[in-house]
Amino acid sequence: MANQKWDRYMSEIERLYIHENQTLEDVMSYMETQHSWKKRQAQFTIKHSESRDDEWILKRVAKRKRNGKESEVFIDGIQLHPKKIAKAKYGKGFVSTISQYAPSPKTPEGYLVTTPQTTGMCLSWSSSLPWLRFMSFLDPPTEKAPSLPSSSLFVDSTRSGNVTKDASFELMRCLNSLVPWNKHKHLGNIYSGSRTLAALSILMPETEQGQLDGLSTNLSTLKSGLRDHLSVVLYLISNNLMPPDEDLSFEEQKQRDSRLILSLLKDSGWGDPDHLRILLSTREPTAESIAEKVFESALWIGDLDIVENMLRSGMSADGLIEVLTEAADIWFLTPLQFAAQEGNIRLTNLLIRHGADIEHGLANKVGKTALYFAITSEDLAVVRALLLQGAKVTRECARAAMETCYSYPQALDLVREIIDIYLEEHLAAGRNDPGLVVPAVESKNAWIVKHFLDRGAKLNGSITPSYYLGHEGRDICLLGFAVMNMDVDIVRLLTDSTVGANGLCSGPQYMFPLTLAAMKGTTEIARVLLDSGADVRAADKGEKTLLEYAARKSNLILCQMLITHGAKVDREPCDAQKSPSALMTAIQEDDMLIVELLINSNARLNDRFEAAPGSVLAAALEVGNDAVIDKLIHAGARYVGVKMKKIGNLQTAILMKEKGVLANVLFSSGRQILVAAILAGHENLAYFLLQNGAHKEHDARYPFSTSDPITPLDAATRTNNIRLIQALLEHGVAVTDYALTYAIQRHSGLLPILLRSFSGRAPTAVAAALREPSIAALKLLREANVDFTGAFRPLAVGSRLNRWSQVWEDEVKSVLEVAVDWDAERSHFTFLLEWAAAAGIPWEPELVSRALIRTILSNEHGRLAELMQLDFDLSYDYWLVSEEFSFNPLQAAVKSQLVWVVREMLMKGADVNYLGYGPRSRTPLQLAVENGNMEIFNLLLHYGADVNGPAAGEGGATALQIAAIRGFIGIAQRLLDLGADVNAKPAVKDGRTALMGAAEHGRIDMLHLLLDRGALIVGEHRFYFDEAVRLAKNNGHYAASRLLISFEVSLVATGDFVEDGAEYPAHVAGVSGHPLQMALRRPAYSTAFSTRGKPCALPIPTEQSKRNFVPPWYRRVCIQAGNPLNEVDLRDSKRTQVDIFLNSARSTLIWDRTPIRSASRAHERYCFRLKSKRSTL
Repeated sequence: MANQKWDRYMSEIERLYIHENQTLEDVMSYMETQHSWKKRQAQFTIKHSESRDDEWILKRVAKRKRNGKESEVFIDGIQLHPKKIAKAKYGKGFVSTISQYAPSPKTPEGYLVTTPQTTGMCLSWSSSLPWLRFMSFLDPPTEKAPSLPSSSLFVDSTRSGNVTKDASFELMRCLNSLVPWNKHKHLGNIYSGSRTLAALSILMPETEQGQLDGLSTNLSTLKSGLRDHLSVVLYLISNNLMPPDEDLSFEEQKQRDSRLILSLLKDSGWGDPDHLRILLSTREPTAESIAEKVFESALWIGDLDIVENMLRSGMSADGLIEVLTEAADIWFLTPLQFAAQEGNIRLTNLLIRHGADIEHGLANKVGKTALYFAITSEDLAVVRALLLQGAKVTRECARAAMETCYSYPQALDLVREIIDIYLEEHLAAGRNDPGLVVPAVESKNAWIVKHFLDRGAKLNGSITPSYYLGHEGRDICLLGFAVMNMDVDIVRLLTDSTVGANGLCSGPQYMFPLTLAAMKGTTEIARVLLDSGADVRAADKGEKTLLEYAARKSNLILCQMLITHGAKVDREPCDAQKSPSALMTAIQEDDMLIVELLINSNARLNDRFEAAPGSVLAAALEVGNDAVIDKLIHAGARYVGVKMKKIGNLQTAILMKEKGVLANVLFSSGRQILVAAILAGHENLAYFLLQNGAHKEHDARYPFSTSDPITPLDAATRTNNIRLIQALLEHGVAVTDYALTYAIQRHSGLLPILLRSFSGRAPTAVAAALREPSIAALKLLREANVDFTGAFRPLAVGSRLNRWSQVWEDEVKSVLEVAVDWDAERSHFTFLLEWAAAAGIPWEPELVSRALIRTILSNEHGRLAELMQLDFDLSYDYWLVSEEFSFNPLQAAVKSQLVWVVREMLMKGADVNYLGYGPRSRTPLQLAVENGNMEIFNLLLHYGADVNGPAAGEGGATALQIAAIRGFIGIAQRLLDLGADVNAKPAVKDGRTALMGAAEHGRIDMLHLLLDRGALIVGEHRFYFDEAVRLAKNNGHYAASRLLISFEVSLVATGDFVEDGAEYPAHVAGVSGHPLQMALRRPAYSTAFSTRGKPCALPIPTEQSKRNFVPPWYRRVCIQAGNPLNEVDLRDSKRTQVDIFLNSARSTLIWDRTPIRSASRAHERYCFRLKSKRSTL
């Protein structure tokens, strides 16, 4: 009975003691108060040791330590707290030497021991970083500063106790997604403290050494509290670092992240109006960025209370939020546009009440206003609300309204109102815009077209349809588009108007409406056009004649109608026609009536054609219609030619032999015709052709002879026709690589028979055998001494799952690449290597490199060790179409994060700075930064990797630019310490400077770091700075754009940055009351405190801009120690005078939390020698 009670409570005891790291005394007290379960401490210790395999942990950890390895222990996916590991190691007392070195016992179920990961970084962070400044707001109030904002924003970690296991795992999953650092020994649901620490060190600055270590340990051992979670999530959202989830749609992911942010906000006590007001009034970049994300989250899940509270507290109603729209080029909408798209009338009215600009937004540049999104969402209430506010009806709005009435008939009155509003402006401007009415034609709304025509709208000219019509680069008019949509009523309306039956367009690329009607085979529409005066001769001058289109549709009535109206039966005579005539087309469609019509209309019968079958009589022989053949011969057709690809049937072949044309045709195309007969199952015809020599090789005398990759024997093997195979072998047909391949794939038992007559190379057959589950075919090929070297021929080689994948010779160069593929058996790969070794066949280094790269980039690395033992070319560059990227072996290994492979390649002399060619190519170091893999990063640096390696010309980026884009601030700091160029130019195409990349993705702290480390905004870098501001704004990162502008303001305000002859920057000029304009009229100061507690005005600190301007401390020091305000200009005063002034004022300057007690000390801290025209003090 006692053991049953122990079993009942053991899981809870383990949770408290192991996972929550509570002391044994606390556990005993909890069990006694909650369950009336009182036991002695010794009993708890004994039972716990029985339940947990301490002996296994002891041996495993001790063994790893002797091998120089640290350990992390996991039980059921949860990390054992480091303190508990220590208890496990020493709780057993003395361990004998024999026990220490004995083999480890079998791993208990649910236990895992791994090596901790490390970034190898020890970074020093400036306290001026926005996040580190904001962190003070989360601290509890102090006696010294009870009225600071921190007193209202601090988080009481006791509010809700520990965070749930699911929440901890979700947060660690986010971190691991952001930093895709592979560790293959880790299970999918294992999140270690070292792994979390590695991610945090790459992503976040820390307030003090060891802060992130403690945070990661708490997260991984489920000891983290609300403040820990809040600090990580707030940092992620303030720097726009919430990771994507491939398993969720964009909307699902946005809603998930929004719920996480708002629930955490409310749990922390920040969800009420007072806290939101304080957050918005805190003029810190981090706070501003968080406010933006909170507002966006509230919009996404429709939390109107938070939206309204934030609007009342000063949140802009005209920002941009990331969305997914049907328009591929629109990713950001204003809140009002978003509300309209969602059809949320309450949110729409709320935003309008708080001053939302109904015409604001990036999408407005293409006419897609809030009204447009309301119309497309088919929400009539939102549409009317916007119209009542005077929303402008753009061209896109009018087009959207035409589409809406098709699926929403009850909206016809509103649609008419919208169209009429736009038409007033349209007609007044006298525009000619046929594309405007395209949606009405698409939806077959004839009344809209009539309404436009009745109002006198001009609808002439070419249009661009919203979908592909199969004639790219060709011009069509509105009437032609109506023809393509086969709407007779609209065609009649347009032919009766000023548009006319010919569309009034011109040019070589123009397709006449009548041509389109012939293409579609629409008799009634063609009659309307012809009756309206369509120009038949003009339409006949196109790529094909009208009758050729009509014959392809087998439309006899249309053909008769066109001939009656003078359509051309044949093109102009020439030596060889480029395309089939109407007669040949009718023959190929096997339409006897149209053939008779065209013959009776005097169609030419003996024209030669460039393309097979080469003549109308040859086309008839391919079809095998005796009546058509007789008709043509009696009408005078004589020319056959030598381009035939098939013969219709045995009777036709016999007729051809009787007429004396079979021999010449077979002499030219016999093998191809024989293959066609075999594949079509015409066995009697195949035997007849074989008897007449169709299997013989082509004669090169004929210029039109072709060589098909499939031989007659291949075709017979493919169809498992054993009789034909035997007959072909008796006729001396050679066995080919393809024939062996088909025999292997069909499992027909023909392989031994074919191998008796085969010698030579058969790489395709060996590749097919490698894909088979059985090794039998490979053994047969080896016994027959088949040569597997060489590249594949174009052939579909099926996998064992009968999924056919096209393998072309420009992608796969050897069977070794097939052997390392995921669906090839490991035993087959080993067999192939043994075969090559026994036969003395060396593997070419380039081919090994290709196989090695493919293996590395796959998720199957079981064959990698054996490949690494072969001789491979480290410099081989492999372009992979599937990846749209080129790799050499080292780049592939770095991308796949295979540390041991990277190390071996570097030891063999791989080029550590190789960039490669093609778009988006990366050096190994750039790839390591992209993955956030510091182990490989440090390894590459050890072997001489250049931190300033060049960026690819298209889509390239330096290592620092990649870190800035990804938000890897720890890596960026490390790169800068190593001398990375913070001002490196972007790639020529689709490139970004580090500052631009950070701004575009809203990396607040990264921006500050780059500016602090010397990112330039003057001279040739001015353009990149303006682009950074623009990118930040256009992507909805207003806090980032304000941070950049405020940096510029600080320079201009102090007079230390004005370029020669420069006016206001482009993003400032013309904006009345812009902060930069205001700053130019007054000096900028920040507020500090003297030792007496009185405020003293100081210039803005200057650490972040050493290269841009002379520190403003040297311009003026203002200290308000009473009235009047005293000013000392250091340019005209000696330091001793400043010292006297400071002493007389009995004040101490506080600069960046450090007292400055003398001017000489200030000089030591803030004097920087500049490379500029300005003199240095």
